[in-house]
Amino acid sequence: MRSTYIERIQKLSEKLSDPALAERARKINSNTFSRNRKMPLKDILLCCLSKKGLTTTLELRNYFIQKDVPSMKMSKQGYLQQRKRLNPEVFSYLNDEYMADFYHSSEPRLWNGFLLLAIDGSKAEVPNSPENRERFGKSNNQHSELGQVRALVSGMYDILNHFYLDIEISHISTSETELAKKNLHHLTHIDIKQPVLAIFDRGYPYMEFIDFLETEKINYLFRISSNDYKFERRNMKSTDETVILRHTYQRLEKIRKKHPERLERMKEKGYTNTRIMTSMLPSGNELTLMTNLPFEFSQKQLEDLYYQRWEIEKKYHTLKNKMKFESVTGKSTIYVDQDFRAQVLVYNILQDIRKEADEEVSVRGRKKGSKYPMHTNENIAIGLFKEQMIKLILEKNAVRRGQLLFKLQTEMEEYILPQRNLPGKERKKNLSNKYKNNQKNSF
Repeated sequence: MRSTYIERIQKLSEKLSDPALAERARKINSNTFSRNRKMPLKDILLCCLSKKGLTTTLELRNYFIQKDVPSMKMSKQGYLQQRKRLNPEVFSYLNDEYMADFYHSSEPRLWNGFLLLAIDGSKAEVPNSPENRERFGKSNNQHSELGQVRALVSGMYDILNHFYLDIEISHISTSETELAKKNLHHLTHIDIKQPVLAIFDRGYPYMEFIDFLETEKINYLFRISSNDYKFERRNMKSTDETVILRHTYQRLEKIRKKHPERLERMKEKGYTNTRIMTSMLPSGNELTLMTNLPFEFSQKQLEDLYYQRWEIEKKYHTLKNKMKFESVTGKSTIYVDQDFRAQVLVYNILQDIRKEADEEVSVRGRKKGSKYPMHTNENIAIGLFKEQMIKLILEKNAVRRGQLLFKLQTEMEEYILPQRNLPGKERKKNLSNKYKNNQKNSF
C-alpha cells in the first residue's frame, strides 16, 4: 500500500513537467505559456498549490527559497499578470488525473459495493471587489445592509476514502441541486466504474432531481424536511415503506417553470416510486429519510449511513479553517477559482499520505491496547505537508522522493489523537472568539 501514494505523487510531478499541460493551462484561443519565461508554467502552478495565505510578495519569496534559488526575484505584478492568463480548470484536470489513478485500482473502500459520496453546499468568503460582487453576489444578514460577498461552493466528498472528487463554485443564489448535478456529471471525468450512493441533507429531494438521479442510475439517500411530501407521509401505514409520489398538476407546474426540458418525461411517467423511513431522534425531532435502495438494507443501516454525511461538514471546516481555503491571492474572480480548485488538489494529496499514516497509527494503537482508536492530528499533518510540499514535488530522483515522503509520513505518525464517539447533541450557535487558544494555525 505504501508505494501507491508515492507513485501517484511521482506521476503528478511528471504531469507538471509535461509540455502538453500548457494546453490545459491556457484559456480558450490563447497561446500563453508557449515561451520560456522567468517563471514558467510549472513554477506558477506549484506557487498556487503551495499557497499559505501570506502576502503575494512573501509567497513568491518563500517559494524561491524552497526551490533553492533564493536570489531569484519575481515582481508581484508580473506574477499576478501570469496568473490572470492561467485557466483555473487546470487544477481540476490535475485532480481528476490524480483521483483516476486511485479509483481505477483495487484500493477504494466501498459500502456494500457502493462508492459512498456526500454532496453538500457551503458559503465561502471571497474578496470584496466589484468584480466578485457581480460574479458571486452577496449574502445579507441583520448586521449588514450592504451584504458580504460570498460564493456558493458545492463539494462531492468520498466519505470512506476521504477525497474530494469535485468542487463547483457559483453565484450565491444558484440552486444547490443544479450544482449537485454538475458534481455528479464530473464522475465521468474520472471514469468512475463503481456503483454510486449519494447522500444529501434537507433541501435536495425535489422530484425533478430524484428523476435526474434515476436517469443517471445513481442511488440516493436524502433527509427530507417536515414540509416535504406531507400528503404521502400522512398516508404511510408503517415507518418504512414504498411510497408513490404522484406527478400532480401543481408539481408539474414547478418543473415546467424551472426545468421545461424534463416536463414531458415527468408527465408521461406519471409518478415516482421511492422508499420513505421515519423515526424519532433523542431530541424529540423526527428523522425522515428517502432512498431508492431495496429493503434488504434495513432502516437502522440507512439511518447509521445518513449520519456519515457529517464527514463533508467536517471537511469544509478543514478547508476553510485549517487550509486557509478562503484566503484568496487577490481581488479578481479568476484568483478565487484558481485558489479554491488548487487547495482541493492539495487536500487530496495530503489525505493520500495521511490515510497511510492513520493505518499505521491505528495498528499500533490496537497492539498497545489503547482504549480508543487512534489517528493522526489533521492540523499538524497539514502544517508538515505544507512545509515540505515544494521539495517533494520538485525532487527529480524518484527514490529520493520516496524516502522524503516516507519520512513525512513517519513524522505525521508522531502526532496522534484518540477517536472518541461522543453522544450527539443539539447544534447550537457558537459565539466563541474567532482566534482560539486551542486551535492555532499549523502554518
